[in-house]
Amino acid sequence: MATAYDATLEVLKNSLVNPHHLNFVAKLSSNVKFSPKAGRVVRLNSSGEFEMGLPNTVGAAHMPIFLWSGAADNDVSNSSSTSGPGEWAAALPDGYLVGLVAVGAWELETTEYDSAQSYSPGDALTATPSNTDSATGGRLTKAAAYGAPICGVVSRGVYKNARGKNVLSFWPVWLPRQA
Repeated sequence: MATAYDATLEVLKNSLVNPHHLNFVAKLSSNVKFSPKAGRVVRLNSSGEFEMGLPNTVGAAHMPIFLWSGAADNDVSNSSSTSGPGEWAAALPDGYLVGLVAVGAWELETTEYDSAQSYSPGDALTATPSNTDSATGGRLTKAAAYGAPICGVVSRGVYKNARGKNVLSFWPVWLPRQA
C-alpha cells in the first residue's frame, strides 16, 4: 500500500524552521508528462516553472532545486473545501510545488535516486533530465565532476531511514558542467 512517506526528501542537518533557509515555490511546467515525487530534482525553465533534472550542457547554469513536495501531494493538488467555517484549506492548492535550493546549508536524504548504482561518501551526483520518463526524470545518480552538472555530494551513502525506506544522504551543491 502506498503511503505519504514512500517518496520523501528529509533535512538531516540544519532546519526548515530556520528563517534564512532557501526554498523556491513554482508550478510544474506543462512539458512535464508525469507526476514528480518529493525528493526529485527540478530546475527553472524560462517561464519560471519547474522542469525535471539537469541538462548535461556545457555552460548551462540551471540551479538544482530538490522537491520538498510531490505534484500529487494533497497540499499541492487537492482542492480546498472552504465553503463554511471550520472547513479544511490546502496550503498550496493551486499546483505550486515547494523545493529546497541546492546552495542552502543542508544535509538531505532522498528516496529518489538510481538504486542500481552504489554510492560512497564523496561521490558526485547529478539529476537525469527527462520530462517524460517517470522512472528517471529528476532522479539522482552518480556523475563525474566537471563532466556533468553536479547537484550533490554523497555524505553517508545509502541506508534505511527511520521510516524503513532506503534513502541516499548527500550535501547539495551547485557546479555547472565545465567541459
